[in-house]
Amino acid sequence: MLKVGATALLLATSSMSLAGVLVVRAAGPSAKSYPPGKVLPDTAKVNLQSGDSLMLLNATRAQTLKGPGTFAVASADLAGAAGRRARFDALRAGEIPQNPSPWNLDITQSGKMCIADPAKLMLWRPEADDAAKLTISGGSQSGTVDFAAGKATASWPTGVKLADGTEYRLQQEGAPDSSTMTFVTVKAAPSQLQSAAQVLIENGCDNQLDTLLAKVSD
Repeated sequence: MLKVGATALLLATSSMSLAGVLVVRAAGPSAKSYPPGKVLPDTAKVNLQSGDSLMLLNATRAQTLKGPGTFAVASADLAGAAGRRARFDALRAGEIPQNPSPWNLDITQSGKMCIADPAKLMLWRPEADDAAKLTISGGSQSGTVDFAAGKATASWPTGVKLADGTEYRLQQEGAPDSSTMTFVTVKAAPSQLQSAAQVLIENGCDNQLDTLLAKVSD
């Protein structure tokens, strides 16, 4: 379930909200016309063909439109998604927990991660019943992290300095596979939902974008 603190951070709105909706996902014949990161004004209409799928994000919610059809952006039922999302979460109660924040590093994933303050980077693991040891190595540095039983988060080891572009290998003791991660430093971790999505899209931080959208999608 989503933590209240994380929800408040992700769904905060301000005067800096976009004047329209943000394209965050696009697939199908019309995908080139709606690249991720494109802002559509509230007055826009989108023309989708058969096989098209378009995910739009406003200041609080995301919704996927599927073609064929012509859809008015202003009338897309984005605001009404909140109640339906709550019911959907209730059905998922028995599943593996979701990462509570896109700014946590999921130690089971590989890819690129956007960070604003390396000193505050938190590691997160989906299975936290047992104690676990994680070894992190990158460049000429190496360090270990101990997760206590029942604890899903831990701090990045102070002995391993984060550097843009360096590949870090994360190996959990006893696990058959490791993950690799590279980092991109951004100026800030935006609290406004659309701004956060834009930063993640622009820097190719796909895992974080998936986590963000999973919390606000219909």
